[in-house]
Amino acid sequence: MQQMADFVAKPGFRKAAANLGWLFAERAGRLLLGTVVGLLVARYLGPERLGSLSYAVALVTLLGFVPTLGLDAILKRELLNAPERSAEVLASCFTLRGLAGVGGCLAVGAAAWAGIGLSGDEPRLLAVLAILLLQPALFLPELWLQTHLRAKVATAVQLGALAVASAVRLWLIANNAPLTTFAWVVVGEMALGSVGFFLVARRAGLRMPVTAARVVTMRRLLADAWPLMFANLAIAVYMKIDEVMLRQLAGPTAVGIYSAAAKLSEVWYFVPTALASSVLPALLRARQNAPEEYARRQQQYYDLSAAVAYGLSVPIALAAPWVVRVAYGAEFAAAGPILAVHIWSSVFVFLGVARGQWLVNEGFQKFYLAATCAGAVANIALNLVFIPRWGGLGAAWATVISYGLAAWLASYFHPGVRASAAMQTRALLIPWRGWRYLRRP
Repeated sequence: MQQMADFVAKPGFRKAAANLGWLFAERAGRLLLGTVVGLLVARYLGPERLGSLSYAVALVTLLGFVPTLGLDAILKRELLNAPERSAEVLASCFTLRGLAGVGGCLAVGAAAWAGIGLSGDEPRLLAVLAILLLQPALFLPELWLQTHLRAKVATAVQLGALAVASAVRLWLIANNAPLTTFAWVVVGEMALGSVGFFLVARRAGLRMPVTAARVVTMRRLLADAWPLMFANLAIAVYMKIDEVMLRQLAGPTAVGIYSAAAKLSEVWYFVPTALASSVLPALLRARQNAPEEYARRQQQYYDLSAAVAYGLSVPIALAAPWVVRVAYGAEFAAAGPILAVHIWSSVFVFLGVARGQWLVNEGFQKFYLAATCAGAVANIALNLVFIPRWGGLGAAWATVISYGLAAWLASYFHPGVRASAAMQTRALLIPWRGWRYLRRP
């Protein structure tokens, strides 16, 4: 117990814990505002119109890999390892993402104008939501704040933008607004957040002049990140292809039912990202100074990720029908069984995020790409088999299986990653191993 007390007393631990606490506070606010208001929006729109909106969001998300360029993990590593070059790295990243975002907007706009495979309000929704492809460039100050464990100010910005957007959504519901206006609110929330992040990060010391960008730095960043960029595409595919395929195979109402369940499951996906942002500095220091300590902390990181995931999945799976009835009403009752299955994907999402940063630290970006591509292909194949037979429930099973393949089982197929696979397997057994933590002196 004394060792644990000494560890907790370290300034680095307290700073990381405080940062994690603020990230959780932001999500708690998002749960109270975003989720509750989102449920009211879902009730107002109904399954069919919610399905059209979710379908448009899914299509834009599938293209989101282009403007992100797979640079998040690379950028965090660069900012921590070479803080004196932060301005050059950030400006180079902003230039790359800005150009990619503009190109993505134009591509989605052209697809909306063509209208192939779209119906009703879907072309207009797609044209509006295309603006979200500028977010990876505009939100770089948020990433800088996360890297420097300044989640407190980032939380204030997030909650401020969300509060404004939530108030507007409630006003739209009260005034019987059309579907497209809800897409504009999503864009407006992104714009308000980007301005807020820039202002608070600049006040905190961020310097990101565009003139600091260097072509040689852009090339180096892209050379490191291109496998992660296509890995992000694969992740987007196996996270959103289910809604796209449901729309084509079962119609917008099925998408609305499924997306209602998925929202209650995916709302927790911020947790592994928050954990990663908070423990990354300590992991990198351990990697540089003490390899054995690095391995021990990585196992603890996996164990913590799995324990939190189980703590969320078990009660939600058991209470899924009741949760859906309370959240959405009888009209969405079919989402209950879907939620009971889909929530188990969070176990592999948590472990996948933890492994993802380890892969970047160890230089296994190409394996990351191969694993996520395998998950994407598996998800598409399983959806083709499961959706015609079981609809949204089949899509949920396809999601869980493909996540498990990409985030865990694939690790056993690469010799250099098998050590991490063994750690993940031990973490999956945390319900039977957790008592060891309690018995440690």
